[in-house]
Amino acid sequence: MQKFYVRAVFILLTAIFPLLSLSGQEGYTDHKNLSARLSSLEKEYPSLVNVRSLAQTDGGKDIWLLSIGSGDLENRPAVAVVGGISGEYPVGTELALLFAEEILANSRGEEVKKLLSETSFYVFPDMNPDARAQFFAPLRYERTGNAYPQNSVEREPRLSRDPYTDLNGDNMITLMRVEDPSGEWITHPDDERIMIRASFEKGETGKYKLFSEGVDEELYDLFNLHREGMVDFNRNFTFQYPEFSPGAGHHAVSETESRAAADFLFNAKNVFAVVGFGPADNLTAPLSYNERAASGRMVEGILQKDARVNSMVSNMYNNLVTAGVSSANSGSNGDFFQWAYFHYGRFSFSTPGWWVPKTDGGSSNPEVNFLRWAESEGLENVFVPWQEFEYPEFPERKTEVGGIAPFVMKNPPYEYVLSSAGEHYRFLIELAKMRPAIDIVNIRTENLGRDLNRITVDIFNEGVFPTVTELGQRIRWVQKTVINFDPDDGQELVSGKRVEVLDQIEGKGKIECSWLVKGRGSVNIRAGAESTGFKKIEINL
Repeated sequence: MQKFYVRAVFILLTAIFPLLSLSGQEGYTDHKNLSARLSSLEKEYPSLVNVRSLAQTDGGKDIWLLSIGSGDLENRPAVAVVGGISGEYPVGTELALLFAEEILANSRGEEVKKLLSETSFYVFPDMNPDARAQFFAPLRYERTGNAYPQNSVEREPRLSRDPYTDLNGDNMITLMRVEDPSGEWITHPDDERIMIRASFEKGETGKYKLFSEGVDEELYDLFNLHREGMVDFNRNFTFQYPEFSPGAGHHAVSETESRAAADFLFNAKNVFAVVGFGPADNLTAPLSYNERAASGRMVEGILQKDARVNSMVSNMYNNLVTAGVSSANSGSNGDFFQWAYFHYGRFSFSTPGWWVPKTDGGSSNPEVNFLRWAESEGLENVFVPWQEFEYPEFPERKTEVGGIAPFVMKNPPYEYVLSSAGEHYRFLIELAKMRPAIDIVNIRTENLGRDLNRITVDIFNEGVFPTVTELGQRIRWVQKTVINFDPDDGQELVSGKRVEVLDQIEGKGKIECSWLVKGRGSVNIRAGAESTGFKKIEINL
């Protein structure tokens, strides 16, 4: 029944969102087909989309950027949509790509046409293409690192020691369990296929040692230690950079991929929100304000006003997107999600994009829950049965290879991607509608005699989002609302500032500004920032 329901939802969504059926896409998109689809979008919508490569990776793949909108893209609010943050989540690339295709397919409708004239979208479909390529490779394993020729553990040139070795010939790297009385692992009581750590507090005794499937050529009990693709895009950013840890790189933002993202975004002053598809999740469950973390010399927790915005957006997300078992992941050291908030100063939202649905009477163990769900859906090839294997390093000990197949717990069959894409499309559209937008309202002029006039206006944020994050007020790089007061040459500004920088204007909030001018003529007032748009008025005295 559940499988029928999902397929019914898929049919309904393809009727509502026509591009999802017109694309003819039946499976995940490799880099070659991704590039072709982006090129097709640029040819079909030349006035709305620009496609360019930000850089080429060490693996020879372009890091693509789509700039979407009509008119002046740089001087109005923008949303950055980022896929491919982690190579383990190719679903994120699909959701970013399908969003771009969907918004362009609907660009002739009044809602989207108006939105694209007022808001810009920067879509990065795949920020880590070398890692994601492993999903399509002859040998499948979950890879997060790029193709930079360096060993992430010892920071030495890439070596051929301990490469991934497919012991059972199934073209996948799963797990290897070895019976050992000193081991820390046992089988799950509800499903003997799944391995869990023994709980010594409960009096459990370990029975197995657990390794990645492979060959330990250096006899360190570390398998697949020197693997190709060693620097992880999602561990290479500046916020709490995890120096000297595997995958972090020589230094923060050392990689082509992370530099491409940071360089573009720091120059994109109009971005007010970043939405990433990756491991972190502050949409199904918003971040909580922690006074101690937020008030230190180095801010390490979301600030109070920003936490309220996160909660508001999370509520909207949960009303629009059907989530399964949430990852409740608030980020990890050096990741893109936290960098976008703490160092870029923008509202940063992240979601895996898909979760394994919770089964009726399901287990709290995510792997057991996944297998029950997969069986209820009739999904095949999601688990490699444990198979005994003669392994010289473990003589006289039973050694088996098996486990859950790579990628399947984080990336669903493609029909589920399409239904999720429809929901995330709606979420991103509604998020963009909430953008901050500056207007100048309640214009009053008062003649005080002796050729003096007082001008008073309200600088009004007609959007739901504030004009800048609370944290952004502390970061010089974030553009705040600027008011330029420009009287005629024959006029004198008696009081008030010609240029004034305003702090945060909350959603639907306003700040009153006043000037005293001597002399006749016209006065021009311009207010705004790249992330809110600009408004200009002329007042004749």
